[in-house]
Amino acid sequence: MLYKWRLLYRMFCHNCGMKVSTDANFCSNCGAGLKEELLQHEDEVLSGRSKSKSKKRTYLPFLPPVISLFLVSGLVGGYYNHEQNVNADVLTMKKEAEELALQGDYVKAKSELENALEIRPAYHVLRNNLEVVKIAEEAHIELDDVKTQIKEKQFEDAESNLARIREKIVRLDGPLIKPLKDEASETDVMIKVGKVNNELEQLKTVEELSRKLAVISAVPSEEGKAVKEQILNRIVQLSIEEAEVKIEQKQFTNAMTVADRALQYAVNDKRILALRDKIEQSRKDFEEAEFERIERAMEAAAKEDLKNKNAALEIVNLKVDEDEVGGMTIKGELKNIVKANVSSITVYYNILSKDKNVLDKGFTTAYPFKLEPGNIGKFEDYYYGVFEDVTVEIENITWVVEDR
Repeated sequence: MLYKWRLLYRMFCHNCGMKVSTDANFCSNCGAGLKEELLQHEDEVLSGRSKSKSKKRTYLPFLPPVISLFLVSGLVGGYYNHEQNVNADVLTMKKEAEELALQGDYVKAKSELENALEIRPAYHVLRNNLEVVKIAEEAHIELDDVKTQIKEKQFEDAESNLARIREKIVRLDGPLIKPLKDEASETDVMIKVGKVNNELEQLKTVEELSRKLAVISAVPSEEGKAVKEQILNRIVQLSIEEAEVKIEQKQFTNAMTVADRALQYAVNDKRILALRDKIEQSRKDFEEAEFERIERAMEAAAKEDLKNKNAALEIVNLKVDEDEVGGMTIKGELKNIVKANVSSITVYYNILSKDKNVLDKGFTTAYPFKLEPGNIGKFEDYYYGVFEDVTVEIENITWVVEDR
C-alpha cells in the first residue's frame, strides 16, 4: 500500500502539480525537491497520522492539473475568439482595398493592404493583391502618358510604351485588370487612327484617300468612325475642287464623272448631289450660249465686297464644330432675299488664327442648287488638320440670279 502511494505521489509535483517522471528527484517545472517531500510523507504515514489528512494529501496532486486544464481551456477559447475577430477585420480591410482600387484610388487601396499585412504578414493573398494594385497604378499612369504622346503625334513612342504596358498586364486577370486591358485596346486603336489621321495631310488625291478609307474601315471604334468620316469629307472636298476646275474648263462630262466617283464613297452626299445639279446646269447654259453671261456674273459677284454680295443672299446661321481628331465641320444657312431664283451658289471662307491671320481658304457649294425667293439653303464643309484655336469667316459668296 505504501509503495502504491509512493508511486502515485511521485507522478505529480507536490509544489506546482505538474506531471513528473517517477524516477525524477526534482520537478522540471518549478525545481522543487521530490525526494525529500516523499520521505516526509512516508514518515507521516508510518507515524500513524490521521487517515483523513492522509486522504486529503492523496487527492491533492490531482487538483493543480485540473485547475490548469480549465485555465488553459479558457485561454485557448479567448485566443480563438480574438483571432477570429482579427481575421474578420483583415478581410474587411481587404474588401475595402479592392473597392478603392476599382474606383481608381490606388493610394488608399495600397494603404489598406499594407495595414492588413502588418496584422497578418503571412496572408499571401494580401501580398498578391498589393502587387496587383501597384501594377495597376503604374499601368494607369503609363497609359495616360501614352495618350499624351498620341496627342503630340509621337506614335512610335506610344506604340512602344503601349506594348510594354500590355506585356506587364497580359498574365494578370480580375476585375481590376480587365478595365486596363480594355483601355489598352482602345489606346491601340487611338494610335492606329492617329497615324492614319496624320497621314491624311499628305494625301492629295481621291485614289490615295480611298485606300486609307479601306484601312480605317476595318477599325471598329468611335475613333475609327470619326477618321472614316474625315476621309469621306476630304474625298468630297477634293472631288468638288476637281469638278469645279473641270466646269471652268467646260469639261462637263469629266466633271460629272468626278462627282459620280465621289458618290460611290459618300453615298447620297448632299454636297455632291448639289454639285451634279450645278454641272448639269452649267452644261445647259453653255449649250444655250449663256455660259458667258453666267461667268461674267460670277466674276462680277466675286469682285464685290461681302455687303454687296449679300444683296441677293443673306447668311442667317454659321456654326463651326471641332472634333477630337483635328477636324472641323463648318455649317451654315443662307436666305434668298430677292424676288428671283438664285442658283449656282458657292460659299468661300477663310480659316483664321488667333491673330486673325489667314491660315487657309476653302469653299463649298450650297444646296439646293436652285434657291427660290424667301427660301433658305444650306452649306457645309469639313476641314481637317486643325491643331490650334481658329475661327472661320465668310469671305465671299457667288451666285447666279436667274431671269424672272
